[in-house]
Amino acid sequence: MTYTAFSARGPRIALAESEDLFHWKRLGLATFGRYHGVDIGDVDDKDASLFPRRHSESVGKPELAMLHRPLFIGTRPEDTAFHPASRKVDLDRESIWISYAPMALEGGESCRIGAFASHHRLATPVSPWERLKIGGGTPPILSRHGWLIVLPRRE
Repeated sequence: MTYTAFSARGPRIALAESEDLFHWKRLGLATFGRYHGVDIGDVDDKDASLFPRRHSESVGKPELAMLHRPLFIGTRPEDTAFHPASRKVDLDRESIWISYAPMALEGGESCRIGAFASHHRLATPVSPWERLKIGGGTPPILSRHGWLIVLPRRE
């Protein structure tokens, strides 16, 4: 499970796990590798959802996938609220991202859960109001046609 942890540095994504959904073990903050020179782990980030199953990304090893919306400097709502129509959207930043973290492998090889090292832009702003903020929707659901992700849209 993901949740928002607040600190003096701002909101960050934290992880917890449970076997019965009544008793939870906190795993700590999700950590992120750099993306094109930007330290994603050093920006406000919340609105996250984990995929409920492992994935095998291009590396061919099991990975945990997470949708999230980092709020890069200059793209936070308080930074853009007064000039949303005149500001150019930076699609490399103001988007919903999918990030992958390697999972523990059999045979004793393990890794820290939540160390997300691979990042890809998944959804970008389309409507003018999304220049203020774009966010996630429901957690991903596996259907017979693939993953269903419902992103909120207002017209």
